[in-house]
Parts: sequence; C-alpha cells; structure tokens
Amino acid sequence: MKKLILCLFLATLWIACSPPKRTTTTRPNPTKPTPTRPNPNAPMDTVRWTNPSNPKPPIKNEPGYPTQPGPNTGAGSTYHIAYLLPFLTTQSSGSTVPEKSRLATQFYAGAKIALDQISREERINLVTDIYDTQANDSDFQKILNNSRLEKAAVFIGPVRGSHVQMFADWSKPRRKIVLSPETPTADLARQHPGFIQINPSLKAHCEAITRYVRRFHRPDAVTLLCKQKEADRLPYFHNVNIALGGGAFNELIVPDETSTFAKIDLKRYLKPGRTAVFILPTWASQDFVNAFLRNLKSIKGNNRVEVYGMPQWNSFETIDPEFFTDNNVHITAASYIDYSQQEVKDFQQKFFDATGTIPDSDGFNGYDVTLFTGRMLARYGLSFPERLSTEAYRGLHGNFQFSKIFTTGFTDDRNNQPDYVENTFVHILKFGKLGFSPVE
Repeated sequence: MKKLILCLFLATLWIACSPPKRTTTTRPNPTKPTPTRPNPNAPMDTVRWTNPSNPKPPIKNEPGYPTQPGPNTGAGSTYHIAYLLPFLTTQSSGSTVPEKSRLATQFYAGAKIALDQISREERINLVTDIYDTQANDSDFQKILNNSRLEKAAVFIGPVRGSHVQMFADWSKPRRKIVLSPETPTADLARQHPGFIQINPSLKAHCEAITRYVRRFHRPDAVTLLCKQKEADRLPYFHNVNIALGGGAFNELIVPDETSTFAKIDLKRYLKPGRTAVFILPTWASQDFVNAFLRNLKSIKGNNRVEVYGMPQWNSFETIDPEFFTDNNVHITAASYIDYSQQEVKDFQQKFFDATGTIPDSDGFNGYDVTLFTGRMLARYGLSFPERLSTEAYRGLHGNFQFSKIFTTGFTDDRNNQPDYVENTFVHILKFGKLGFSPVE
C-alpha cells in the first residue's frame, strides 16, 4: 500500500522547493462526454527535485480583498489556488513513504477528486499549485520566500500549528484568502477576514455542548467537572448558559493530582426523578476520565445521569464500554462520516480507483474543503469569505456552518469586519451498541 501511495505522490506533485506543479481545471464542453476514470496501470511521470533561488517578493498593499459583487460572479473566471501540505518528501527514501505524510497524501488525493468534479459542474477554471511544507519552520519559511506564492489568491493549508501562525501573518497584509483545514485554535488570526478556520475551536465544542444540554435540562442539573489546570475552559460554558438565562451551572474543580473519586462526593449532585448532567472538558488523562465514570456508575443507583466529554474520548482504549453505556456518555466531534450513505460509498470507490487505497478521514476532508471552495468561488468569486455567515454546507466528512469571530472587542453589527471566520458546526455523538453516533 505504501508503494501505491508513493506512486500517487510522485506522479502528481511538485513541492515548493522547485517550481510547484500547476494544473488547470477547466469546465468541459457540455456536449462532450465526461472524461473516463484514470487508468491505474498507465505509465507515470517522474519528478526532479531542485532548490529554490527566488527572492522574497515585496508586500502588496492593495486595499481590501478582491470582490466580484452579485450572484454567480465566479462563472467563467479563472482562480489560482495553492495547497500547502506536509508531504515530507525529504524524509522519503526509495519506495518508503513517511507515515507522517499520510495526512497530506490522503488530503490531496481527495482534493483531486473534488477538482475533477468542479471542472464538470461549475463554470470556473482553477489553476492549482502544490507546495510541500515539510516539517521544520525554517523549511516553511523558504516557501514564504518563494515569489511564486504571490500568484495564488486562495490557499488551502497549511496544517501544522506553527506553520498556520506564520502563514496567517504572511497572508494578512497581502489580502489572501486562507482556508485552514486542521488547526482548531481560537484567536489565531486578528483583523484577517480572509482567514477561514474549518476545524471548530475548543470554544465551539464547549458552546455546542451547552446549547444541546440546555435544550433538555435545567441549569441547576448541570455540573462542570475538571482539574484545576483546566478551569480556564469553564467560561466557555458559562457565557453561553448565561445568554440562555435560567440560572447558573454547578462547578466541581478537583486538584490536578486527582486519580480517584473515592473521596469526592458525587451523590450530592444526584436528585431523585431528575437527570444529573456532568460535563468534563478534559482529554489529556484517560485514567482520570475512567476513574470518574467508574465511580459514577457505582454510586448512581437508579438515578439517571448523562456525561458529556471531548472528541478525544472516542480514541480512549482502556475504558470499559459499559461505563460509556451506563453513564449515557456523549462527546462532541468536528466530523462524522456516515459510511452507509451512497455518496460516501461512491467517493470511496472513486478514491480507490484513483489511488489503489481506501480514503481515511483526511481524504474525505480534502474532498469536502476543495469542493466547498470551488462552489463558493463559482457563486461569489473572491468575495466569498464575506458571504460565509449565510452559507451552510453538508459534506461527507463534516458540515460547515460559519460564524464571524471578533476578538478585538467588536460585535457583528454588519459594519465591522471580523478578525476571522470559523466553522462552528459541531456534532453531538452518543455512545451506543455501534460506538459513538449522532444523536437524533
């Protein structure tokens, strides 16, 4: 399988250390048949890697983001998109592909399927460049010094936290549109309305739990439980709860060294005839979560309880599934792939036909982010970041529902530009016989 991924990788990509590969996606003539699927047995291209010599270009100071007002303004236009992904080509040797490059190879393979779909469905032309961000900040800085980077108007990536911060700083004065597909950091960009965070932040997860819980429970039935070092997360819950009105949540903050709940009185939060709700914004210690769930199960008796946790709980391996079931455990998730859907099955087949491998979550994400970007460009042109708060997208990997984020004290009065735009759609999953799945 690694050889197949390497073949895909070498056949399709130029890294930023040489002039990046440029591909043009043009909508075909409607009277012509749709191009057939690629032949996996066809001979493949080879790539020669060289080092860049391009100096850093001057900063452009064009006022505002390019706009094309009105509906369908992107029709017939050409847009230049650049992908910034960690393919880690300098770490590959022979037929071996670094395991850490899997995110990039999967993401871009999914993106290529979306680009092909855009060429058939939308009346726009896309020119794409692919850059290997490598792993080190110094290597990524070399990409920022490449004058060719200036040619793109829309960027998808990078994914590493430090690279995202560096690129946010680079792209802001240049009025570039950036879609950050991975890093879920709050307040990463300031006064950069073209910065679009696809992965919801921790704040968005906490707010989603609060809104969901308040639909079914009174505030005095809810207890926020965490270690002392995690207490700074609690305002995310309180702020939304206060806005909804009706009273305050309880708090139970325990010492950081807590490893057992034998001496912590959880019974005082249990009331006959009422569901007791516990919210734990914690993920670093699987043992801590396990100790809590074990103790709660042992003392709850006939009282009904619900527990809400973080996405990382889905990967916890040492917790008895019975603890999840008996305590009615829910978690949040930025994405959820329903493998029973026909669209998902169709995408899996296309991905396998093109690469000889099965798509993972990153493959689905690359498809969703690229398809969404193409459709927004076709509908609004380069002004699409301004329209995102009124747009919703249901993808195979996850849903997009964007909010304007103001971190500098302003509010959305339709006159102020946001600091950035964030996808705040978060799934609520409940544990059942088949694991975690969306609540009805």
